[in-house]
Amino acid sequence: MNKLLIAVLICVPVHSQAQTFYYDQPATITGKLLRIKSLHPNQEAFGGNQIALALDQQVNVDGEEGLVKTKLIQLVDNDPRYSSLFKKEGKSVKIKCKELFRSYTGHHTTKVLCVVDSVFYKN
Repeated sequence: MNKLLIAVLICVPVHSQAQTFYYDQPATITGKLLRIKSLHPNQEAFGGNQIALALDQQVNVDGEEGLVKTKLIQLVDNDPRYSSLFKKEGKSVKIKCKELFRSYTGHHTTKVLCVVDSVFYKN
């Protein structure tokens, strides 16, 4: 009986609960910096690359607009540090977001975006 129980437990995948964040609220997210191509319909004028965070694990983002499950969040920042993030592509980071918000223009490539407050590089 014990052998059967152990065999069943080994075969059952372990699912970790996805963390839930909320729109318009601060959040801390971790993952790797990733360069993504803009999906703007006018590629000649507004095409190019953007920086995003490929999350270590899927998160849920909830609010009045409804729940979104994602593993990729576009980063936005008015600080000069934004340009430096492209040079760190592939690096593992922890990012504190001032807020998360849902995409609403052609410049927004992912479903959820993060207004960057601070960036901590992992070793």
